[in-house]
Amino acid sequence: MKISNVAEMRELDRTAIETYGIKEELLMENAGDALYFIILRKTGIVGRRFVVFCGLGNNGGDGFVVARKLHSNGGLVKVFILGDQKKYHGAARLNLDILKRLPVEVAEVQDAVSVHTDTVHCHAVVDAILGTGLEREVGGLYGHIIEGINNSGKPVFSADIPSGVSGDTGEVMGIAVKADYTVTFGLPKLGNLLFPGYDLCGELYVTHISFPPQLYDSKDIKVGIAPRICLPRRNPDAHKGSVGQVLFVAGAANYFGAPYFSALSFLKAGGGYSRLAAPESITPFVANKGSEIVLLPQEETASGSIALKNKDRLLEMGNSMDMVVVGPGLSLDPETQA
Repeated sequence: MKISNVAEMRELDRTAIETYGIKEELLMENAGDALYFIILRKTGIVGRRFVVFCGLGNNGGDGFVVARKLHSNGGLVKVFILGDQKKYHGAARLNLDILKRLPVEVAEVQDAVSVHTDTVHCHAVVDAILGTGLEREVGGLYGHIIEGINNSGKPVFSADIPSGVSGDTGEVMGIAVKADYTVTFGLPKLGNLLFPGYDLCGELYVTHISFPPQLYDSKDIKVGIAPRICLPRRNPDAHKGSVGQVLFVAGAANYFGAPYFSALSFLKAGGGYSRLAAPESITPFVANKGSEIVLLPQEETASGSIALKNKDRLLEMGNSMDMVVVGPGLSLDPETQA
């Protein structure tokens, strides 16, 4: 799956609208619909009270769509706008106008105190305040509202990204919503996947809002999530000698962890025979933690690292291995380094 930054996502929107004739209103409708269905799945709708906080951009427009769908399907909805609603335009303006024709309470927020009662007595909060393109620190009324959302103890659903999180870096821009569920649209943004943004998203859902598939394959979007690696099936008659043999030459008096984790990781990855050549003095400690590892105690230097006199024996053993790994925790003892 591809991952977009904010500029790439804007370009996808523009291309969908200008090249493919997909109306902005349709994209917003699909985005709101996707968030609505996650709310339906997680909390139910009929007879439940919802508070929807909307900012002045298209993220707020997504919130208007969600509010309309919640109302249409039996939810009790209050919409709070953070700012002057006269500033809406385009698809967001259209969806606000539709919403105001319905028996849904829509009010501009004057202060955080005025919405406190509704927030703590609702069943869920919808965060459609700030989108992925946030570039400034969040403060003032926005900061107080976000703080109230976080302290409400109610399930929080965020549109695209939790308000206050940078869409490009995952950074918290002063203060951010701690969502329980985030529905991001089209592609996941970097801010959805980078910490601390990832943690603030809660359960993250990626929804397609009718972009043509070829847009997702654009060479201009260069970041992607690596596909899951499928390990080959092991033959039923396989034994540890037939699925890889590795010799690890590692460890010193003060370095127990590196040889242990190196040798064990090979087995964890499906390897068969893991041999660890380590200084004699540390092998009891490694054996106590990693009983699956075959230990080969080595004569050691005065400093507790592998002595040069082991060289010929290690070379001979290495010739029968599939791989030899030299180095983890080996120390900088001159004799060992030689």
